Amino acid sequence: QGIFDLSFLSTIPNLAIMAPKDFRELENMLEYALQLNMPVAIRYPRGGEDNEIVMPSSQIEIGKAEILKEGKELTILAIGKMVSRAIKISKQIKLESAVINVRFLEPIDKELIIRYAKETKGIVTIEDNIIVGGLADSVQRILREAGLHTNLKCYAYPRQFIKQANVSEIEDIYGLTAEKIVKDIENWHSQLYNKSAN
Repeated sequence: QGIFDLSFLSTIPNLAIMAPKDFRELENMLEYALQLNMPVAIRYPRGGEDNEIVMPSSQIEIGKAEILKEGKELTILAIGKMVSRAIKISKQIKLESAVINVRFLEPIDKELIIRYAKETKGIVTIEDNIIVGGLADSVQRILREAGLHTNLKCYAYPRQFIKQANVSEIEDIYGLTAEKIVKDIENWHSQLYNKSAN
């Protein structure tokens, strides 16, 4: 039940929480953590790396996200293994999408999230964590405190214990595959467009 990790770790004060997008970034985070004069948690996922190729990591800086792709219509915020999923989604979706590797759940990059909330027409969050207490909650709080009424769609596991199965089966059941997320985002965006047109 590792889907609760980010949520319960985020309640601990003064704890840096990192989640790498791939094995290379995991190595970089381990090296970087040794330089920080504070407690650090690095959350890496079951199931290994995704097959989607993600560009090499830029230098890690405390509380700073990584911009992987620019786009004007939609911003996809992803953390951990879901970053490669976000890259795959951005290639399949019919929207010009920015992709952000959040990297740090705590301290989270508020400035970057607010900037993209203002520059694009909607934000999507993707995480392999429960919907409560993780990336979705953090982004909602940031937007609320900034007074931004941004269109927001969040993908995560429900707040419940998940039945045992392999990772791909679980992701399919809970709508976290790239194909299901692409279809859902396009339906959501279409509804938003029709609503604004009326």
